[in-house]
Amino acid sequence: MSSPLASLSKTRKVPLQSEPVNPGRRGIRIYGDVPVSHDSELMSAMTRKVRDLERQVKAQTDEMLSKDRKITALEDLVQNLQQHQVGATLQRQEELETMCVQLQRQVGEMERFLSDYGLQWVGEPMDQEDSESKTVPEDGERDWMTAKKFWKPGDSLAPPEVDFDRLLASLKDLSELVVESETQVTPVPGGARFRALEPIPLKLYRNGIMMFDGPFRPFYDPSTQRCLRDILDGFFPSELQRLYPDGVPFKVSDLRNQVYLEDGLDPFPGEGRVVGRQRMYKALDRVEEHPGSRMTAEKFLNRLPKFVIRQGEVIDIRGPIRDTLQNCCPLPAPVQEIVVETPALAAERERSQESPNTPAPPLSMLRIKSENGEQAFLLMMRPEDTIGDVRTLLARARAMDVTAFEILSTFPPKVYRDDTLTLQAAGLVPNAALLLRMPRVPQSGPNFGPGSGPSPK
Repeated sequence: MSSPLASLSKTRKVPLQSEPVNPGRRGIRIYGDVPVSHDSELMSAMTRKVRDLERQVKAQTDEMLSKDRKITALEDLVQNLQQHQVGATLQRQEELETMCVQLQRQVGEMERFLSDYGLQWVGEPMDQEDSESKTVPEDGERDWMTAKKFWKPGDSLAPPEVDFDRLLASLKDLSELVVESETQVTPVPGGARFRALEPIPLKLYRNGIMMFDGPFRPFYDPSTQRCLRDILDGFFPSELQRLYPDGVPFKVSDLRNQVYLEDGLDPFPGEGRVVGRQRMYKALDRVEEHPGSRMTAEKFLNRLPKFVIRQGEVIDIRGPIRDTLQNCCPLPAPVQEIVVETPALAAERERSQESPNTPAPPLSMLRIKSENGEQAFLLMMRPEDTIGDVRTLLARARAMDVTAFEILSTFPPKVYRDDTLTLQAAGLVPNAALLLRMPRVPQSGPNFGPGSGPSPK
């Protein structure tokens, strides 16, 4: 009988499944038989890196190509600009050369002109030019070309010597010539009235004058010199002839000891408004103006001054000329113009005061002479107004019945009896000249008695 130890030694050991066993060698572990999973992971990682590098290289290549295209376009643009600049520089050079030749020719002509009178141009001192060049600001706000480098007409005019005493005396004489009863026609509700002339405010400064409310007019201004010359010669200023054909008094403020600072006051920042009778004057002028008509003796006399002061004596101008013209061609009696208040005139006056910037509506200006020709009625009407409206307004202004007169035109000869006819349909737009006459009874045929001839139908 065998022992238990002997039976244990005869039992065969089975190797573990996880450990590789080499049948040829005993107990030696072989690492070459391990799986290759570790090498495949390394290979995939390297492949990803190579793929990323290739993608990055491609992106950089595209960016470089894009930049090359931009550089090429910029080089072309620079080349075009350089060519254009060269062309502009050449053109500017030619212009400057032409201007230089022209200025040299002008300088030569001026020098020859001065030499004809025995004069010679000496120029300005060098130190003065240097001081002028130093006063130019460095920030370039003022161009050095305009800093007293060119001649200005106003700089070479010396302030004229004004005799203020003689000027004040002339203004006083002119104001006394205006008759105290001189008036102006002013439209009012219901017609028109006469208003006394208001004197014009005139301020005399040491360096200029100011008429009305401005602007300031220096003595070296040519228009101011013409105005003063007219006053010193005994005439009203020609610039006021249109507004005041018969003259106007002056309200003079003697400020000869004060110098008006032209840059000391800021101009009025708002927008000017003109209201009142100016529009009526324009309408009257539009009616009275007849282009191409011959000047009458009355118009010629109105263009002449009433009086002229010469060496302290008042000389009548219009009187002798009127007498001379009266002998050769009788002068017509003055026509009294009467402005009739109409709804269109009231609406136009209201529009000019409230909203003068709005366009004026179409209107018709009628000038109607009375039967004796001594009066002329001015009516501002709308084109849709009728002959009956005109007749009613005339009857109201003349304080008579509407049947006491007839309205007619000379060219074409026509009597307006249809009160429903509009001014537009009658051809009285935009203006017309009409006449008034006494109503005439229609003439009937001669009565030869019964049975003598055909009877009228």
